[in-house]
Amino acid sequence: MIVETDNYLHRVADGDPSAFRQLFDRYSDRVFGVAMNYTKSHTLAEEAVQEIFLKLWTKRASLPAIVQLESYIFILARNHVLNVLRGIAQEKAYLREQLQTAVPEGPPAPASLVMRKQSLEILEAALQLLPAQQRTVFRLTQQMGYSLPEAAAELGLSRNTVRNHLARAMAFLRSHVSKQENIIPLILLFPAEFSSWHWYTLM
Repeated sequence: MIVETDNYLHRVADGDPSAFRQLFDRYSDRVFGVAMNYTKSHTLAEEAVQEIFLKLWTKRASLPAIVQLESYIFILARNHVLNVLRGIAQEKAYLREQLQTAVPEGPPAPASLVMRKQSLEILEAALQLLPAQQRTVFRLTQQMGYSLPEAAAELGLSRNTVRNHLARAMAFLRSHVSKQENIIPLILLFPAEFSSWHWYTLM
């Protein structure tokens, strides 16, 4: 259990970035652990850390009045992750329903093959727009199957730095891909082929 022994929460409430970094350093690994325990996904756990600390920043004025901050953050993280998992379950059910009615038997039609090629090109073009370090982190963790610590060791960076690169890359790709018209049909036609890309985080 972490005991708050100084007034840094008052500085967080006043908008002090260095104090907020102290809060992040104290609790980010615990939030990541909670999310990882529920989701078994590095990507979702990393996004949970970003979301929880964004919420803490927006609610920073109330933090000094919280008696059990560690418990408060744990509950915040748990509820966030459960909501995300419920959303994923609903999305998977919807996609299964669509696949049962939208995917014809037999080989893909030529139009589907064209759509597949175009969608891959859209994704690759989006990746090329990322800064080099973000693109490398994304490829390692999302395409090559590296865990966060493994990617950090490969690149000689801290886990927090890799975590931040991945979160920024995912946020950009989610925004960019969501504007394209051919991505959703591609997922419906070829769901298994793209399972390693964590498409549900890009929609």
